[in-house]
Amino acid sequence: MPAPVDHESRRRQIARIATDIISRVGLDAVTMRQIAAEAGFSTTIVTHYFANKRELLLYTYRSSALDAQQRVDEVLARDPADLQGSIEALLPLDPARLGEWKVYFAFWQMALVDADFAAEQRSQAENARSILQRVLEARVAAGRCRVVPDDVGTAARRLLVQLLGIAIHSLFDATDWSGDGQKAYLAKELAALGY
Repeated sequence: MPAPVDHESRRRQIARIATDIISRVGLDAVTMRQIAAEAGFSTTIVTHYFANKRELLLYTYRSSALDAQQRVDEVLARDPADLQGSIEALLPLDPARLGEWKVYFAFWQMALVDADFAAEQRSQAENARSILQRVLEARVAAGRCRVVPDDVGTAARRLLVQLLGIAIHSLFDATDWSGDGQKAYLAKELAALGY
């Protein structure tokens, strides 16, 4: 009798392989056959979990976001006001996270023409902004920053734009925007903004 398969675990495994392929060759080059080959599965197994490429890609997009969310949750469980740590948890500080960001940016193209991907993009951006706002509110309540409570929403948006900018630069300039370079820039910006 074959061993039972954890279906969600298998779906996540396939999504991780898709993430790796997308980060190497781009979104358009990804095929179900290529994913199956790299996973060591038949194409039939991949299509058992995902009806088509679009469904797989949407799941992959969401899966990357869940991984990032888990890292942020771990930081905030230790300190709900750790702004530097929560943003660092989202930044592409290592090759795996850089792969997640490549997927994220690759999906922007789809979000321009596909309503489901556009909705997912808006949802992910709103979630990130909401996290940053909650962390800023915790910092204000603890007296750990100079942001006036009425300005917390604007400050969270500003930080989201900073986060995206850092991530974009890291994709194209790994020397100046290495993991340490990203952290140092972020620390200087947060200090300058009084956050």
